Amino acid sequence: MTNKEKLKRCGTFGVALFVCALGIGLITNANLGTSPITSLPYVGSRILGLSLGTLTFALNVLLLLWQKLLLGREFRAAHLFQLPAVFAFSVFIDAGMALTAELTSENYLSQMVMCVAGCAVLGLGISMEIVSNVTVLPGEGIVIAIAYRFKKIFGRIKVLFDVSLVALSIALSFVFLSGLVGIREGTVISALLVGNFVRLTSPAVRKLDGWFAA
Repeated sequence: MTNKEKLKRCGTFGVALFVCALGIGLITNANLGTSPITSLPYVGSRILGLSLGTLTFALNVLLLLWQKLLLGREFRAAHLFQLPAVFAFSVFIDAGMALTAELTSENYLSQMVMCVAGCAVLGLGISMEIVSNVTVLPGEGIVIAIAYRFKKIFGRIKVLFDVSLVALSIALSFVFLSGLVGIREGTVISALLVGNFVRLTSPAVRKLDGWFAA
């Protein structure tokens, strides 16, 4: 791989992170519940009064450490590239939340449209992240590590991981916030739609492979 191709892939990965963060901002600011992967940082941000990006970074650092424990000697220096990636992603999340805050509405139909639009944007960002083939975020890296260590199917571990995050978020919101926070129909909608939008956008995004090599 030439340096030019590496630069293109890294640039695309950076754009992908911003697009993903913008999608998360749209979903969250629709006020119908945040996405499953963001549910725990969101509840944590409400409990501690810190930004969603800050709590996202903190959670992902813990997930990276968990990868280290699971993989042991198989944890490579390349895994550490997840750290600057998630730092940028966390900054982008706070930017995405700020950029989409003005779109917040009390109208349920508008909220639903915003949520679905966020799912589409997030799906596009994930497609770009995959095709760039630079690194993964710790939230995905830990699922890969668990699947590899215990020889399980990635998709099943991903579902269990997301469900566990949502369950923990529900428990913490009831304990510390005296009610359900951040988990609503939008959480279910994003869980169902994002993967489908990834599949829909992947064929078009795959055309970037030719541009990378040019």
